[in-house]
Amino acid sequence: MSKSITYIICLAAVMLALASCVKNDPDVIKPSNVSVNVVNASEEVLNFYLNGTRQNSITGIFPLGANGYTAIPRGNQLLAFRKQFNRNQFTDADILFTLPVKLDSVASNVRYSIFTGGITSSNAFTVLDTLVSDANNAKLRFVVASPQLGALRVYLNDTLRFTSSAFKQVSTFKLVGNGQKVIKIRSTTNDEVLYTSTTLMEAGRIYTLFSAQIVANNKANLRAGLVINQ
Repeated sequence: MSKSITYIICLAAVMLALASCVKNDPDVIKPSNVSVNVVNASEEVLNFYLNGTRQNSITGIFPLGANGYTAIPRGNQLLAFRKQFNRNQFTDADILFTLPVKLDSVASNVRYSIFTGGITSSNAFTVLDTLVSDANNAKLRFVVASPQLGALRVYLNDTLRFTSSAFKQVSTFKLVGNGQKVIKIRSTTNDEVLYTSTTLMEAGRIYTLFSAQIVANNKANLRAGLVINQ
């Protein structure tokens, strides 16, 4: 066999090997997202940012309101929170605080909620939302997002459902039936009713009840909000 033929055969073998390597290379994995809901338990209208881009609507997140689940890249992220406006100059306010969050779950039924119980990072916290609905019942959990008051009892139609002891405490989701519910939040010390409301809870829905920052540190002004998770 001549040298030229040998050269051609070797070159063809190399090219075939390279083509095989290219063909078998794994596809590039695109960054995946996870759903995050910001719940405003503070007294301010807030905006939240990721990498300098506002994630909520231009109206801001009002007190006792929530942004709704927003897609954010999975992994370690640093969120920034601002007031809706600078009250003196009526421009975007300076950053109130930043919050590092770890969003690493890959489960399809897992989302995240971030509660802002005030305007500092120490009053904000992340909660894992594992959402499994029940066709015959509503589900409810209680989140203590009031920094000044954590020891609380929650009653639905005069039945004790949740007892908490500390700020940032999060209950599990519980089956609570469905229909009209009278919600009462009481103090654990003297059983004083600090909050009451009536709401309709639908079977198949998942809800979060949260206590919020107390206005002027007056326990009688305990606020609470209700979020529909699913």
